[in-house]
Amino acid sequence: MPNREHSINTLNELLKGELMAMNIYQETDDMQGDEQVMAMLDQFAQDHEEHARLLANRIRELGGTPIESAGIAGAMVDLSSKFNAMMGPSHLLEQIYAGEDKGVHSYEDRIDELDPESQELVKRIMRADHDHLKLFKERMESEKQER
Repeated sequence: MPNREHSINTLNELLKGELMAMNIYQETDDMQGDEQVMAMLDQFAQDHEEHARLLANRIRELGGTPIESAGIAGAMVDLSSKFNAMMGPSHLLEQIYAGEDKGVHSYEDRIDELDPESQELVKRIMRADHDHLKLFKERMESEKQER
């Protein structure tokens, strides 16, 4: 069974990904004119904000201190996302899909490093992120058909 400190560190790494996702969605949802994509990004930002809150609470329950920002990596991803948002919905959707997929894999790769209660939390978050991937995939397919 993982020790508490290791669980805290792993949860903080996962929290960093949630903060990056939340920031990307909040920063790009109004940068292009597709109302459906804007609504989807807004909903996903809210989901990731909730995930971040849940992870931060779990870190505190374990006696740790949650990180508060995604740092320089988050800033770089943010900049790239803004550029893709200006190029149109299909560019942004492709980048965000790749980011969501990476996030899901990060959870899958690290779940065994967590205590049982944290594992249950991560499983709930992963289900929501899998739903995001399905919606992104559907939207990207419709973008291809519209071209």
